[in-house]
Amino acid sequence: MAMQKYPAAGGIPMQGNRVYTAHPVILSMPEQKLNDDIVFSTFSLHFCNPCCLGFGAFYNSIKARDSRLLGDYASAWSYGRRARRLNVAAIIIGVIFVITAIIIFSQTMQRVNM
Repeated sequence: MAMQKYPAAGGIPMQGNRVYTAHPVILSMPEQKLNDDIVFSTFSLHFCNPCCLGFGAFYNSIKARDSRLLGDYASAWSYGRRARRLNVAAIIIGVIFVITAIIIFSQTMQRVNM
């Protein structure tokens, strides 16, 4: 059995002295810019969590990141949008609670000082 040399084309010799060449496949995919708002959700979870909205936002952020890594961009977009809405709701309700607490505290202190 004689040693076959590779042809000049760079292919791999197969049965019957046919040469098969491999060509790279290049896929151009558009850049997927999906926000999962994980930092915003972590802030809402730790510092502003009325009615467990911060926890719901954090959960949806994690689901958005997992879906994006699996290539399911439609679900990732949906989870990310829901996480952002829950974050905004948590911040708004949290700020309202803090402002109400400040008003109640100041009114109580005025009555005590009189």
